[in-house]
Amino acid sequence: MFWKRKNKLPITEADKVWIDKELNWLREEFGKEHFNLIRTVTPTEDFFERNFNGTKEDAEFILERTMELMNIKDIDITLEYFSDSPIEMADGTILTTPADIDGSWESATGTYQQTETETIISIETKQLKNPVSLIATISHELAHQILLGENRIEENDEYLTDLTAIVYGFGIFLGNSRFQFNSKEFGWESSVQGYLPEQIIAYVMAWLSKERNENTDYSSHLKKTIRKYFDQSLAWLKENEK
Repeated sequence: MFWKRKNKLPITEADKVWIDKELNWLREEFGKEHFNLIRTVTPTEDFFERNFNGTKEDAEFILERTMELMNIKDIDITLEYFSDSPIEMADGTILTTPADIDGSWESATGTYQQTETETIISIETKQLKNPVSLIATISHELAHQILLGENRIEENDEYLTDLTAIVYGFGIFLGNSRFQFNSKEFGWESSVQGYLPEQIIAYVMAWLSKERNENTDYSSHLKKTIRKYFDQSLAWLKENEK
């Protein structure tokens, strides 16, 4: 006799409790109608109609378009840039990134700063070469504006900030940018972007997809690993969350 295997979540019960609580809080904060009308953003011309060339003008376009998609209005945000690339000093010394023995590191891809006179988002310049990663970074930094800048929370919470960016439709970008591998002269380097693991990003997208009754074709846009977690999560939710 063959038994039907039950679907299993790729996250822990503790993770699920935290996610469900925060998502319900964000729904109350944004209003149920607005929350449910938010569309999942895909890496297509439907949302970003532009040929990207790795320029600062591209970043300005992404900032403006992402602000529109995240319903951020009546504020001017300055975009600045910094570099984590090796720097040659006047004496010939090379300052490099803080890579570990495996060639990987966790460095900031972007920062958010609010002063008395302006709001600044700073972007690591290597992001300009990767529009998907750049969109993920800018959506995360703009989520800071939604939470901190609009006084929804008093202390910074990077996990909630990632969650907010996903709620505003940018889960595909955050998920696909989570782990990145790049070739170097003497091998490969890896980097980690964002704060939430792939399993949680996938579950949140599945939760939102079911709640919003979406018809987004996630399989066409997600990388293989996170697509598997998304499918597992959605199947579990449909089976257990009536």
